Amino acid sequence: MPSQKSRDIRIHEALTEVLKRITPSQEEQYETKAFIEKVLAVTDDILKPHGLTRTLAGSYMRNTWLPNKKEFDIFIMFPENYSRETLEKLGLDIGKQITRKLCGEHVIAYAEHPYVRAKVFTKPVIEKRRLRKKELRKGSSYEIDIVPCYAVKSAEKIKSAVDRTPFHNKWLYENMSPALAPQVRLLKQFAKGIGVYGSDAKVLGVSGYLCELLIINYKSFKNFLDHASKWEAGQVFIDMEEHHKEGREQIMKEFKTHPLIVIDPVDPHRNVASNFSPENFVKLAKSSRDFLERPGSQFFFPEKKKAGAGELKKIIGNRGTRMLAVRFQKPDVIDDILWPQLRRTSRRLASILKEHDFIVMGKDAYCTGKDCILLFEMEVWSLPRIRKLTGPFISARKHSDEFISKYKGAGRIWVEGPAWVAEIKRKFTEADQKLKDSLKDSEKSLLAKGIASHPAHSIAKKFEILDSKEILKLAKKDPGFAEFLQGYFTKRVV
Repeated sequence: MPSQKSRDIRIHEALTEVLKRITPSQEEQYETKAFIEKVLAVTDDILKPHGLTRTLAGSYMRNTWLPNKKEFDIFIMFPENYSRETLEKLGLDIGKQITRKLCGEHVIAYAEHPYVRAKVFTKPVIEKRRLRKKELRKGSSYEIDIVPCYAVKSAEKIKSAVDRTPFHNKWLYENMSPALAPQVRLLKQFAKGIGVYGSDAKVLGVSGYLCELLIINYKSFKNFLDHASKWEAGQVFIDMEEHHKEGREQIMKEFKTHPLIVIDPVDPHRNVASNFSPENFVKLAKSSRDFLERPGSQFFFPEKKKAGAGELKKIIGNRGTRMLAVRFQKPDVIDDILWPQLRRTSRRLASILKEHDFIVMGKDAYCTGKDCILLFEMEVWSLPRIRKLTGPFISARKHSDEFISKYKGAGRIWVEGPAWVAEIKRKFTEADQKLKDSLKDSEKSLLAKGIASHPAHSIAKKFEILDSKEILKLAKKDPGFAEFLQGYFTKRVV
């Protein structure tokens, strides 16, 4: 077994190598700086007649951004006396004007209120340094979220979640030294490499802001690993501003279902890690231990193995299970709305199948640009035509009469021990039959069954049930789906 000194040397070498790969080049930094300055100048010109101000948000401000992460946010600050309707209407109009002025394209996205998500293609920036011909020819594209918010006096008095961001910017500016920026990059790439980066509803991992807070708290990436490797769910409490110095037990009770609690420095009532799933918490702690034992860049840049349809077929065959999937058109909503609804729908369908004795061993969801696919791995997918039903005790006269009356003529009725037993026919003997029957109803009926609203709307229009053969056929056509399936079958923490 290698000594601690030997491991420390290997850790240092691995992190040094990774940092070289995740630090933006001088060319990229120059181009990004020039582009942001242009965007801010355009924004200021458009805001001036309205008497409004703006603030730039995102990792660029703190130099913690990763290469090719060409996105940032501009928050348009509105006085508190503006109505919500005016803020939304004028905010969207300003966002569209900025996009047009930059010759970009936009879509309307939604958080607590609508905002503009712009995509702008830049002309290459020519500097004294020599840029590669490819960069000179193509330039870059940036994604900019232009978000209206209220300029509230305190983060505790926010009117919507986005109002909190300017306070985050201010606190980070005051508390994060330039020396910590590379450490934040390491944590972001580590989280990305092990698949837990992003606090959105799809990933349920760690946000960029949370990565910055963790590094500020632990002072370095190595120190973070030392602590994270020992984390226990529900026992990690970080409160850098000591908002709850006197009431720690109470706030921990409030967040008792959260494996990691990191109190927002600017809002004592918010856990920054509230979206961090238990599965990803365990994965981050385990990966931290593994890296400290066996340091290497593979944690940051894992090798992606391409899954072929033949290999997937072999995996399914060896497991002896049966795969089913429901495919329907992807609802036109943002991921933070869509993914919780997909998970809810998946859970409900698994429950419906279980009610009819079809047991789901595992489930997952996948989306393309056009479709959503709910995947079910069936432990029990085929049943006999008849089933046995145990009734009341023979001593319960009234209930016995009702049981006999209800099932007489359906099949055999007899006594086992102290109770009546009936033999009745099943309506569905195959899991796919039950799935199809449950989903063929109107949108209103689907909602009544517990199917989430946006999937219900799409399913009511059109859906199809895919069996194992069709699922493998789709994997052959769609490499992304094949990778998703491989991820499902190889998912493990320990």
